[in-house]
Amino acid sequence: MQKIDRLLRFLAQVSTSLEVGDQIYCVGGAVRNHLMGVAPKDVDIVVDSIALKGKDSEWFARQLQAKIPTRTSLVTNQYGVAILTVSGPWVLDGHSMEGEVLEIANARRESYGDPSGKGYKPHLVEPATILDDLLRRDFTFNTLLWRLSSLKDGPSKAEVLDLLECGRQHLQDRLVVTPVSPDQTFSDDPTRMLRAVKFAVRYGFSIPTQTFVSIQENAHRLTQMPWDAVRKIVSDDLFESSDPREAVRLLNRLGLAEVLKEMLTAEPGFATALGRSLTDQDVHLSLDLLELGWPIRTPVSFLPPAELIRLREVIESHDSQFGKRFLEFLRKPPIDQIRLFTQYRIEGQERGKLLPVVRSIILRDPELIDNPGELVSRVENQVAKLWTS
Repeated sequence: MQKIDRLLRFLAQVSTSLEVGDQIYCVGGAVRNHLMGVAPKDVDIVVDSIALKGKDSEWFARQLQAKIPTRTSLVTNQYGVAILTVSGPWVLDGHSMEGEVLEIANARRESYGDPSGKGYKPHLVEPATILDDLLRRDFTFNTLLWRLSSLKDGPSKAEVLDLLECGRQHLQDRLVVTPVSPDQTFSDDPTRMLRAVKFAVRYGFSIPTQTFVSIQENAHRLTQMPWDAVRKIVSDDLFESSDPREAVRLLNRLGLAEVLKEMLTAEPGFATALGRSLTDQDVHLSLDLLELGWPIRTPVSFLPPAELIRLREVIESHDSQFGKRFLEFLRKPPIDQIRLFTQYRIEGQERGKLLPVVRSIILRDPELIDNPGELVSRVENQVAKLWTS
């Protein structure tokens, strides 16, 4: 039994004993992943406080606290989300729950101001029905839910509710569709446009025309977001995906890449932080980003433009491992610079010209990566020509 399965059974047991399991739900990613055969990472719980006549997220979190036989901490934020953290040792059927975090929200309706959008934080939050809560979410495949009461024997036995009557079909068809008008969904929270790219790349979902066009028309709204919120999605969800280059290509097609370029130019901190998320493993990706004109420092930024073009030609037909190895060979060629400086009396600023000479030789003949001795010989000949008068 998986850890999340066991946790869901525990939630079902507590909610059923309190006779509230029919009005408290597990919504979103856990349900979606279960139907896709992907192990859920966490669970999001939603309490229909209207149906429960005022018993809300914090009330349910405190009931759970009383049943968990170890230390816990509870914080409720301004949106009524109770965040319950298991801080002490607790084992359920062989699974350690220490460190587990449960987010328990109230079903709610949110207002983001006029139709032009005010960012991604609502200025008005009020209790609502579970159906209203689903309509405020990002995509229809994230509106599927389980009643906690149905989870007493685990997710495989639980009924999946599709209150919008389209989420399951869209999940089956792998379509990125919003619960309401995509313009409203992306105006409310522009980072959802990046999440659309995430799902398209991670799971092979398609972005249908209405959603695609809406993203193109609303791409500029991304500038309303705090840059660190944007960076987290780009670096953690897109750059760390199974195909980050496809994510970048899709960002470009949607018009989001140009908006990100504007944000990176305007916010040096954003550019610095995003550059740090790239590693030598990302040579192909780094070249793609530089081609888009993103002002970030990448693992290939030490090369001048002409050599970057040649580097792409060399590695384009190779995998990332070759790219990483070849880049390291370029960065630190196996030559004895000190000996060459001394032997050919290369002084001052002239010394800075040696590595570019070596790199140009490597880029002309990439097979030298497997023949360091030949590289040394060719460098000796070239240095002799340049620095012997």
